[in-house]
Amino acid sequence: MLQSVLQCPQPHGWIETVTSKYSGTVHILDAKVLPDGAVQHLFDIQVRPELVGDLLDELGRDKDLIEIETIKSKSGHVYGFATSQRCTVCKEVAKSRCFVSSVESTSEGARWTIIGNDDAFGGLLTALDANEIAFEVILKRSLENTELLTARQEQILSVALERGYFDFPKKIGLEELAAVAEIKPATLAEILRRAQKKILSKYLDRRSLLHESKD
Repeated sequence: MLQSVLQCPQPHGWIETVTSKYSGTVHILDAKVLPDGAVQHLFDIQVRPELVGDLLDELGRDKDLIEIETIKSKSGHVYGFATSQRCTVCKEVAKSRCFVSSVESTSEGARWTIIGNDDAFGGLLTALDANEIAFEVILKRSLENTELLTARQEQILSVALERGYFDFPKKIGLEELAAVAEIKPATLAEILRRAQKKILSKYLDRRSLLHESKD
């Protein structure tokens, strides 16, 4: 399993709105291409708490978003899923069977943290070339094969929450938290991503069932 960082153009649509206009960070917990070609993302957005309301209002008016459902926290996190027809990079990542771990805006475009195996990553680069999308591989490294047990996920999440990792601004960074947990930063990032995905997926599934029962 590889973790790679690509310097690519700013993503189109709602991700660009979050990263460029609101100086936020988007962590993609999962992504898939739907039968009609649209891309659905399960995400964790982090912006300054006072900007959350304006951001959600703007995303609600975004004509490129087919569907969006969000859960907001007092600390500036917004969790949920969004379905959009735009963002070629997102679509090619999902097709390649890689995962977008995060997207961060920079003065030179955007930095995409990608996780996948050698074949999937190679296929992604080929697809980006075919779509004439300029990119640069900033980082490429192997991830440890770590068995992520539920008990381990709960332990890491508890420590992260207690130490202020999910606060905005963060009270502890990824490398510091990894030192506390005595694991590598890349391994910690993957544990957190998997745990957040599991919790959020269950929450949204339960909300969907509630909506169906009301209908």
